[in-house]
Amino acid sequence: MKPNLFTISASAPFLEVLVDALLDGRLVKGYPASREPLEIARATLYLPTQRACRVARDVFLKQLGTDAAILPRIVPLGGIDEDDIAFAEAAKAELPEQALTIPEAMSGLSRLMPLSALILKWATTIAPKQRGHVPLVASNPVTAFRLAQDLARLMDDMTTRQVPWGALDDLVPDEHDRYWDLTLGFLKFIREQWPAILAGGNRIEPAERRDLLIKAETERLAKASDPIIAAGSTGSIPATATLLDTIAKLPHGAVVLPGLDTDLDDTSWDAILSETDASHGHPQFALASLIKRIGIMRADIVTLAKPAPHGRERVTSEALRPALASQLWQALPNDTAFGTRADAAIKDIAVIEAANAEEEALAIAVTLREAVETPGKTAALVTPDVALGRRVAALLARWNVAVDDSRGQSLADLPEGVFARLVADVARHKFAPIPLLSLLKHPANKSESPFDPHAVSVLERAVLRGTRPTEGSKGLIGALDDIRAQIELGRAGKACGLHRSDPRLALSDADLDAASALMVALQHHMAPLEQLTDAQPIGVFAAKHAEALTALGGMTRELQTTFDELTTAEALDVTASDYAELFHLAIADRTIHRAPADARVRIFGLLEARLQHVDRLVLGGLVEAVWPPEAQADAWLSRPMRRQLGLDLPERRIGLSAHDFAQALGAREVILSRPAKLGGEPTVASRFVQRLAAVLGDVRWKAAQQTGAHYVALARRLDEAETVTPAQRPAPKPPFEARPRRLSVTEVEDLLRDPYTIYARHVLKLQPLDDIDAPIDAAARGTFIHDSLAELDQTYKDKLPDNALASLLDIGQRHFKPLENFPEAKAFWWPRFERIAAWFVMFDAKRRSGAQALSIEVGGSIPIPFGNETFTLTVRADRIECLADGRYAIIDYKTGAPPSDNQVSAGLSPQLTLEAAILRDGGFKDIPAGGSVSELLYVRLSGGVEAGEERSVKFKDSAPDVKADEALAELTKVLAQFADPNNPYLSLRHPMWKNHYGTYDHLARIKEWSLTGGLDEEAGE
Repeated sequence: MKPNLFTISASAPFLEVLVDALLDGRLVKGYPASREPLEIARATLYLPTQRACRVARDVFLKQLGTDAAILPRIVPLGGIDEDDIAFAEAAKAELPEQALTIPEAMSGLSRLMPLSALILKWATTIAPKQRGHVPLVASNPVTAFRLAQDLARLMDDMTTRQVPWGALDDLVPDEHDRYWDLTLGFLKFIREQWPAILAGGNRIEPAERRDLLIKAETERLAKASDPIIAAGSTGSIPATATLLDTIAKLPHGAVVLPGLDTDLDDTSWDAILSETDASHGHPQFALASLIKRIGIMRADIVTLAKPAPHGRERVTSEALRPALASQLWQALPNDTAFGTRADAAIKDIAVIEAANAEEEALAIAVTLREAVETPGKTAALVTPDVALGRRVAALLARWNVAVDDSRGQSLADLPEGVFARLVADVARHKFAPIPLLSLLKHPANKSESPFDPHAVSVLERAVLRGTRPTEGSKGLIGALDDIRAQIELGRAGKACGLHRSDPRLALSDADLDAASALMVALQHHMAPLEQLTDAQPIGVFAAKHAEALTALGGMTRELQTTFDELTTAEALDVTASDYAELFHLAIADRTIHRAPADARVRIFGLLEARLQHVDRLVLGGLVEAVWPPEAQADAWLSRPMRRQLGLDLPERRIGLSAHDFAQALGAREVILSRPAKLGGEPTVASRFVQRLAAVLGDVRWKAAQQTGAHYVALARRLDEAETVTPAQRPAPKPPFEARPRRLSVTEVEDLLRDPYTIYARHVLKLQPLDDIDAPIDAAARGTFIHDSLAELDQTYKDKLPDNALASLLDIGQRHFKPLENFPEAKAFWWPRFERIAAWFVMFDAKRRSGAQALSIEVGGSIPIPFGNETFTLTVRADRIECLADGRYAIIDYKTGAPPSDNQVSAGLSPQLTLEAAILRDGGFKDIPAGGSVSELLYVRLSGGVEAGEERSVKFKDSAPDVKADEALAELTKVLAQFADPNNPYLSLRHPMWKNHYGTYDHLARIKEWSLTGGLDEEAGE
């Protein structure tokens, strides 16, 4: 009997034509005999994917003109490359005995975990024995799991391609690299061990079970009498090809092929399956192989519907013809018939050539947005680039266009999956600030975080910003108690570890109580997981993780399924760090599809796009390594080894993606899109696009590019402003009552150079927050050094001890204690402090020998007129020496670079000159007014080659007393200006002297009103 084969052109709506032909009786003779519901329900229809099955049901109802009907039995053939064919339902329904004899498959984590354990043992045995040698395979559970995923794919591939394990014996190790020799040895080991593991659980391989079910279904169909139709499959899997062969030869069967090329000449068609040089990368390779297997001539296959008027099939066939026959392109310019076809084909094709991936996504979003303006018009993006699909969906949200991404989302990327991962990360990193805050602020599976946002904010400000507290929940609770004690000391006016400007001093007891309650509850919920510190079986970690996640309100049905598999999987000992990564990998392969009910735009992967039909189809990411995909390396077998075994080569994937490209070109409106750069690297246009451009010719292709350029131009204009008005330099003028009445001498420099800083800090009361989990910075280091030196001089004010260096080092150990949690920082800074200490005790002894008295960390202040009120200038001097002649020396310690003599002389760094003015005015207790200052000294303490350096400020033709009086007079003049409510607090008044960005520069929006960011401009005077 002649096989019953049909095809539907790429430009025809596949499922609509299929259903019409089936109901009209053109597929199976005598079916349907009537339109009675039970008559129609006799048939079985096999389609490649679950999505195609769902759409087919809707098409049936539409063609029958009803909302409910008894439809044919519609069964999916499979998933990607038809690897996930599910015939269990069919077998159980009509072959119960055979179905019961087929064991269940060992799949998912129950399969990957024992494979990982075997790989881990193997990696340990092949690890180099000598120190310093790099292992070929990292022997850790995460690497083992990734290799297990690759191994599982290889095992599926061997089963699918019906390659026996014994074929491994024919591979010659001497012809391959040593690594492949080792992997081959492991595969032979697995060949012996794995069957016993499967038999122990009465399980079989997933691909084997699929093939057994297909075989059972094939045997059933051979005896069945009801209509059987298989449509849309290319038969790329041998077992599927056998099934299609059987159906095609049944008297009541029919096979409908997708997009068979009926335009390609016979010589070129035969070249596709050439025995010497087969075109595995040709889009028709799979169909040609299937037709040859069934035993029918291409000319005998019936086309069910005429191609669309644009006639794009002919152009596509020509563009993708086998490379061996591409010399025929030379005749195309003189082929009038082809030229007519090409003119019609290019009419509704646009080519988008974007600068980068972001611009490509925006241009695509514009094209889809345009399509939905027409009522009833359908549009979709098809791309293998998942990131591109997500970008487009996000951009369409700006217009409130609902999008159905048919690929769904990985559970690991959904809110509930991220929340579960963060729970594991918090335990893994022992409550480190960044993962902890990520958890506390994450919405989990709700619209809001399950934690009290106010308590989270207080916890963040109190202990998670700045240097990291002691690890663990206990350490955080202790840090909260310590901050509470320091705040209480600060409120009482006593010395504490917080600077008077520290924003934490504003926290109330109620705030701290909320943060403490949060930490106590979190400690309780996380205790099961936090207490697992040593390596444990992964099932133990999973059980405790699930317990903690449930307590935190983040458990979902999908997550519970993963935990159930992990807890019952074969034991694999892991650490907390390993477990967090393994859990991520375990949920990454689980896809959740949540389509919005009102979606007007769809995003397809290559598989999901098969058999779909829309009015406008955008083909995105058309660059090499994306579409077609980049060849994936096999971790277990080299390319020559795979070829020798008869496994699929990368070209096979290229052929399938070429077929998807050819099918997509059948849409009424087609937009081809690619970025010029991807990930910052230049791209190469897809070979399919290059071939299409070559056969269409420059004139036609440039017209398509011009059409696509319209969408790129719209995308670029989308966020462009009609006119750009630069932000003006801020000039806030707060009322007199709001202007500060008190500044320290160090803040006077800000008043002179950048008044806006004073406005933000003292008028707006904005205090900068430390970075989260900040390392020990230069400021903290300077504080440790400064406080150590001050304590030495205060403790031994009258006389240094005999062993001053040992005393200073003991004091330094106490002040450097916070570095215990930062061993790298301590290893760097403590040796520097030791050098500073050795230098300082000699410096101190020398200075004491010429001084009558010392004043250490002494505070002082003087009043200055401020309008009709008084302004207070304050200071805390590091060191003041009363010299033998009764005059004074003022010393300031710097761990960074001190200001230059010119900056001090010009009055732009007036710290020491104003300290001298305060001293002369009697502003320091126990120092009488009228004193004379003979020296202003900066002491730089770096701990480098020169551990310390004395820098006495030198004034040209002047003395410190004169400069002190000038500095005070200048400050009095400046304060008189700022007492005027009309005088603004300008940003960057003297930027040319500014050597770093200010804390409040972003609030002043400097980069908006200053072309140079204000770094080299002289403004405001």
